[in-house]
Amino acid sequence: MKPLPSQDVTVLELPFSDVQVEEDVLGSEVARIFEQNHGLPGIIVMNHGHYAGMVARNQFFQRLGRPFGVEIYLPRPIAAFLQSLKLAAISLPGETTIQNAVILCLARPPEHVYEPFVVTPEEGPPRLVDLLALILKQTELLTAAQIEAHAQRAAAVSASNAKSDFLANMSHELRTPLTAIIGYAEILVEDVTTGDLSESVRRLEAIARAGRHLLEMINGLLDLAKIEARKMDVFVATFSLKDLLAEIAQIAKPLMAKNGNEFRVVFHESIDEMRSDEGKLRQCLTNLLGNAAKFTHRGSIELAVRQEIGSDGGLRAVFDVADTGIGMSEEQLGRVFETFSQADSSISRRFGGTGLGLSLTKQYCEMIGGQLTVASALQRGTTFTMKIPVRLSETAV
Repeated sequence: MKPLPSQDVTVLELPFSDVQVEEDVLGSEVARIFEQNHGLPGIIVMNHGHYAGMVARNQFFQRLGRPFGVEIYLPRPIAAFLQSLKLAAISLPGETTIQNAVILCLARPPEHVYEPFVVTPEEGPPRLVDLLALILKQTELLTAAQIEAHAQRAAAVSASNAKSDFLANMSHELRTPLTAIIGYAEILVEDVTTGDLSESVRRLEAIARAGRHLLEMINGLLDLAKIEARKMDVFVATFSLKDLLAEIAQIAKPLMAKNGNEFRVVFHESIDEMRSDEGKLRQCLTNLLGNAAKFTHRGSIELAVRQEIGSDGGLRAVFDVADTGIGMSEEQLGRVFETFSQADSSISRRFGGTGLGLSLTKQYCEMIGGQLTVASALQRGTTFTMKIPVRLSETAV
C-alpha cells in the first residue's frame, strides 16, 4: 500500500520562527519582544550557540499574571524562567515526520498541548513552529492522500471494468475462429467419408485463415504479457526501408480491397536504410494499416513516409497512416491507446477486434525509441503519426 504523504513530509517543511535570545537576557527584554510582535508564539533561548530551551508566549504571560510574577521574572535572566518550568518544551529532530510530530505534540499534558515546539535541524539554527501550522499541514496532507486514494480507486475500478469487457470480448473473438476451424474440420471428415472432395480445398483455406487469425490474437496476448513482464527483447539490425514498405504494401492490399478502399504508399526514398528492430516496425505499420482498413469503407488510405530532424539532432523517419474512415471523438481519442480498450464499446460489436492492437503498437513504437500520436474527427477520418529514429543505438534499448 502506498504510504500517506504525512509519512514522508518532515517538520522542516513547516513555516517557522527563528527569533532567539541568549539565556542571560532579562525577562523584561523577552516581554518587550513579545509585545512588539503579537504573532510570535515563542522565543528560542540559546546558550553560546547551543539550544537551551523555548519560552512560549502564553506560558510566559500566564506566569507574569500570577502574584509577584512581574517581580520574579522580569528583572531576572530568562534562564530562571526556564528552570521554573515543570515540563521542558518539545524539541524534535529535523527528520521527524509530520505524522509523528502530531502524535508527540498531542501526547503532552492538556495544559501544554497548544504550546509551540522546536525543530532542531542537523545544519542551521533551531526553528520554532506553532502547533496550528503543524495541524494545518497534517490536514492538508491527509486531504491530499484522500483525494489520491479516491483517484486510485476510480482508476482501479476503471481498469477492472476494462479487463472484464476485454475478457468478454476476447472470449467471443477466440470462439469465432475456433468454431470455424472445428466446423470446417467436421465437414471435411464427412467429405472424406462420402468421397466428395470437390470443396475440400476451399474449406482447408478457410481453416488456415481462421487458424492464422487465432494465432494473431494469441501472439498479441503473449506479447502483452512479455511487455508487462519486461521480457520483450529488441533486435537492432540494418535493413532497407524501401524493401520493408514494399513488403508491407503487399500484406495490406488484400485488407484494403476487402472494404473497397483505395490504398497508396508515398515514399520519396529519402531514407535509404534504417537501423532498428525491423520486426517491431513491420508490426507497428501492419497494425496501423489494418486498423485503418477495418474502419474505412469505400474510402482512401495512405501511408506517407518522410524524414525530419528530431529535438536531439538525430534523423527520424516519420510514418503517417491517414484514412477517411469513421474517425473518433475527443473522448474516444483519450482511450484509444489504453490496454484492453477500444475507442467505444460499440466498436467491438460492429467491427470486432480485441482492443489490443493500438496499445501494443504504441508500446512497440516506444521500445524502438519512437513516438505514436493520433489526430481524428468524427466522420472525417484519422491520422496516426509514428516517428522512429533512423538509427537506433543498442545503448538506447
